[in-house]
Amino acid sequence: MNFLSAMVAEICNTDSALISLIDKKKQYIQSTFGMELEVREFPREFTFCAHTINNIDKPTVVPDARKDERFKDSPFVTGENPVIFYSGYPLINKKGYALGTICAIDGEPKELNEDQKNKLVLLSKQVMNVLELRKQSEILTQTNKELSKLNKRFQYITKSTNTGTFEYSLNNYSLEFNEAWWTITGYYSGQNLSLKKWQELIHPGDLPSLKEKIKKHCNSNDTFNHQFRLLHRDGNYIWISANAQFNFGLAKDKPTHIYGTLIDITKQKNKESEVVYRQKLLQLLYELSPIGIALNDFETGAFLEVNQKLLDPTGYTREEFLQLNYWEVTPKEYELQEAQQIESMNEKGAYGPYEKEYIKKNGEKYPVLLRGVLVEDIDGNKKIWSFIEDISEHKKDELEKSQYLEKIQSLLHIKNNQNERLENFAHIVSHNLRSHSGSINMLIELLQEENNTLDEQETFKYLIQATSNLKTTIQDLNEIVEINLSDTKDFKPIDIYPLIQKNVESVFPIAKENHVKIFTDIDPKTYMIGVRSYLESIFLNFITNSIKYSAKDRDSYLKISAKSEGNFTSIIFEDNGLGIDMETYGNKLFKMYQTFHTHKDARGIGLFITKNQIETMNGTIEVSSKVNVGTTFKIKIPNSN
Repeated sequence: MNFLSAMVAEICNTDSALISLIDKKKQYIQSTFGMELEVREFPREFTFCAHTINNIDKPTVVPDARKDERFKDSPFVTGENPVIFYSGYPLINKKGYALGTICAIDGEPKELNEDQKNKLVLLSKQVMNVLELRKQSEILTQTNKELSKLNKRFQYITKSTNTGTFEYSLNNYSLEFNEAWWTITGYYSGQNLSLKKWQELIHPGDLPSLKEKIKKHCNSNDTFNHQFRLLHRDGNYIWISANAQFNFGLAKDKPTHIYGTLIDITKQKNKESEVVYRQKLLQLLYELSPIGIALNDFETGAFLEVNQKLLDPTGYTREEFLQLNYWEVTPKEYELQEAQQIESMNEKGAYGPYEKEYIKKNGEKYPVLLRGVLVEDIDGNKKIWSFIEDISEHKKDELEKSQYLEKIQSLLHIKNNQNERLENFAHIVSHNLRSHSGSINMLIELLQEENNTLDEQETFKYLIQATSNLKTTIQDLNEIVEINLSDTKDFKPIDIYPLIQKNVESVFPIAKENHVKIFTDIDPKTYMIGVRSYLESIFLNFITNSIKYSAKDRDSYLKISAKSEGNFTSIIFEDNGLGIDMETYGNKLFKMYQTFHTHKDARGIGLFITKNQIETMNGTIEVSSKVNVGTTFKIKIPNSN
């Protein structure tokens, strides 16, 4: 720029020259020749150039400022080193605006010829070009700085947000990605995958729509977005969101590149899928719920949402019901309860459960059970979600159960009375039969004492046998009555080990005589809950039966074992005796007066009494047997209350 100032001075043959820019208030010196200026800004009103900038038709020439009415009083003329000669021309931009001036000054009066004036005009244009170039250079430099700054910012953002970028050249078909893209997909940059290979990685169901989106925007520079699935290197598909734009370059006739960003949105898509799934699930649960569901406005009570289960018993359509409010389906007699439930909602955020009635469309009432919660929507408005169960059938069942219970209680009362009478009757019969039987025996004994020949008479022998049988029968019946009248309050924990041992020892002589060996396998701490005398009787009966019906043609044995099975204790009596024909006698085994072998002591009462004793103690009995192989009895009686 100083070189151009020197050119001005040379053209005008002056000692000094200036190049300046001028605004409304000041003149700014941009370049000088032949002078040193401490101040490079001057008020516009005192300057020669303020006149020059307004005259764009020709150069302004002041041969002698001392004689010019415009400048003779100017401080630049009257001061030290006065300006006597001045010539200048405005700097005019392409739009025709004067921005400043070039001027030549001297301390002596001068004139300019036409050639000098023309050269001054040409030089002003050259200066303007230089200024324009300088401005463009400054703009370009600033633009480059901004681009560099934006590029760094873009790189930082894409790296920190794991955003992939791509650039595809439509001229040479080259495809470039940033490092984030390789991280997202799991592949590595050294693979140099082609566009065709990348297309093969796109889910077949998504590729057609992606191609259609690209084709639609190929003649537009608008940004477009598309989401698609891409096969990750690990074999799973990931979701990608692509934002892209065609770039047309300087020609503007057809695109040269496609630029864009690529973001992994797999987590977002999975969450969206989960939300959609949960919404559908909630909708299904809402519609298929076995109880009614309603959403009400807290302030007005208006129904906002209802499901079909709520509508079914009311007789209303959905549209009709949604025109109602909470109070229109509630009988007035429930106003106090309703107020209490509203108070509960205000205090606890929930109400119920409580029972009331709903009014049907036809005016009938039906019972419902309600519970609900107070919620707020996104606008802060209070709403009530209620769960309404039609309990008509439940109430009907309750009524029927109540009636049945009354009947059962009545029958139970009758049964208790009857049992009490039966118990009294049994005691009376038992007592009277024992008394009469004893009297008959005494009479027979008196007859025998008075007449010794009666014992030889066959009829008298039958009478004695019949009397003995009657006595035995009365004893059996009395024992059965005592068993059936037992009360659970008499049950106690019984250690069965000593009972078994006692019975085994008591029958040892009989067992030895009949060549029967008895083996026991019972833990000393084995318990049953029951009556000691019953258990002793049961054990003795099974042991003596095994001895009584042992096989005579082989070595006989009886194995007695016990084990705990949860809340029960089981005792097994296993022998290899005569056995029982279960097909013939299985359904008669525990009936009264049933015998299955010819034995002098067989009465047919033992198993009957044993089964009654076991069942009285809440136990069970099982039997398995084969003729001439053996018999196994298994009894189970509780070991805890």
